[in-house]
Amino acid sequence: MRPCPDHDRLGCPMERVNRVNGEGPVPCRIMLIGEAPGKNEDAKGHPFIGKSGSELTYLYLAKCANIDRRNVYVTDLIKCRTNDRDRDPSQSEIDACSGILAEEITKVNPRFIGTIGRLSTQWFMPDMKMEKVHGFGYKYSISLFECLIMPLYHPAYGLHNTPMMRWIAEDFRRFGQMVRGNGDIMWRAR
Repeated sequence: MRPCPDHDRLGCPMERVNRVNGEGPVPCRIMLIGEAPGKNEDAKGHPFIGKSGSELTYLYLAKCANIDRRNVYVTDLIKCRTNDRDRDPSQSEIDACSGILAEEITKVNPRFIGTIGRLSTQWFMPDMKMEKVHGFGYKYSISLFECLIMPLYHPAYGLHNTPMMRWIAEDFRRFGQMVRGNGDIMWRAR
């Protein structure tokens, strides 16, 4: 383990094997933001490549959303693995990495963002509970940036709780509809 390369600049308290930067075309219409790298991602330095990543790529994106991952910019809220138990990142860890994520969003300039999991959703909508907002599209704007955001249940949730796979699949199906212009899935302006 070694300190995050932005440790001093950002006050990052984390250590990692590899910093896991986002990947995909730049600029890109579609951006997915997960929570934090897992063991496989940390070892190889790429986002969503473990079991959850396989489900994301081949089941939820390809089959449910009808979106090719090669046309998506994929990243995480924080860029370093929290520890060997994949605990939720602390607020100080999120705060340290949030500047990097904001820079990525500016660079990628997405029209559609899927927030994968509770933590990335709460970064955009701190007052919302995942159970109430998942699978609905929201208008999001800050400064001159505007996009549509949809909170999505995390694929790992289905790996640990098989009945949830139905909800995850439905979230991604609705995300694909939003990307293709279906306004019926919008809940309210945010």
